[in-house]
Amino acid sequence: MSFLERYILHPVFIITFGHLAIFLLAIPYYPSLGYSSLIKIFSLITFFIFFYSIPFFIEDKVYRYFSRIKILNIQLKTLLPVIYGIILFLLISYGVFTITNSYIMSIIYPILVLIVSNLFVVYKFLNDGIIKNPPSVLKILTHMDTIIFIVGILSFIVLTVKYGTIPILDYDVRMAISKDPLRLISTGALVYGSMSNALYFIVAFILLLLLGYKAGILILTISFLLYRYSLKKISLKGIVVSILGLIVILAVMSKVILLSSGQRWNIGILKILSYRAYFDITVLEKIVNYSTHTFGKIVLNPDGERLIGELLFGYSHNFTSTMFGPVYLDFGIYGLLFATLLGLFSRSIYKGDRKIYCIYAAILLSMCEIGINYGFLIVTFLMLYVNSLLNLRNKLKKFN
Repeated sequence: MSFLERYILHPVFIITFGHLAIFLLAIPYYPSLGYSSLIKIFSLITFFIFFYSIPFFIEDKVYRYFSRIKILNIQLKTLLPVIYGIILFLLISYGVFTITNSYIMSIIYPILVLIVSNLFVVYKFLNDGIIKNPPSVLKILTHMDTIIFIVGILSFIVLTVKYGTIPILDYDVRMAISKDPLRLISTGALVYGSMSNALYFIVAFILLLLLGYKAGILILTISFLLYRYSLKKISLKGIVVSILGLIVILAVMSKVILLSSGQRWNIGILKILSYRAYFDITVLEKIVNYSTHTFGKIVLNPDGERLIGELLFGYSHNFTSTMFGPVYLDFGIYGLLFATLLGLFSRSIYKGDRKIYCIYAAILLSMCEIGINYGFLIVTFLMLYVNSLLNLRNKLKKFN
């Protein structure tokens, strides 16, 4: 087994590959960036990736020691679902309230997410045989993938009816749904529901294409490929060929989005991703040279990406800045501690449920271009919460 075949699923490899892809795509624009500035930016990203990787070098026995620490005579491992659940509830509640300005919705949404998360855990326990002789009403959960997939389709339909058009064809609508919870629900449900079914994947691909967000297509495709690779149902060569095809689709998609926006860029389809990579590095350069730090106003703000545009360009628009750009703008060099904490969370998710991790790995790859944001924090704690519940299965097995 080659190095690539062995580590292709590893989080550190994922984010290293993602950043290298950006730098390779931007090569035609290196003279415009300036090589001294390029070296500075490359060094900064390298430092962040190194600090992100630190938790993966720590031996497992160290983590097992900390998991046995007791708080109020309860092992930390047992308390983790409560801790993650509270953080997840607060993150979703604040985010929904910021978007809707509704106290009712800010309570309903996180409760629904927690309910669905626990139903998913019950579904996994049913499959593992931990729950014996379940009532008939629970047996429907054995079709959880299909149920989640249908939720994704229904969310897409409601979203298009709500805005009266297909988002990719109307730039204003596409921007309007950027923070709509329905878009996030539809994307997440379609991605998860289609991972084990090729037909579902094709339907999900078409619907996410119509939503008009390249990140959705990227996450769907990469998570599908990685999961199939983990099951040995696709070769490394098949992944490479699929990614090359995906690059072409994303380039065409970018051109369609630009045309619908009314902007007239003199950039061909084949050059558009290269220019986008150059632009991401340019935004990061501006962040590095920005005189002050924002102390959480970007990463901990549901509208943080738009704030980057206002601060750096005086233009109220979402700006992407590579994975650790927002963290550096918020905390400067102290953002390295944030990177280490993220590495710790990533390690935990990597050690957990394989299907959940493959989705997380795909999101990590997309964050290499987009930059860590509030939505990513919600997804991370959602996965930590679910995995912490699933980790209790061993105790349940012993109890049974």
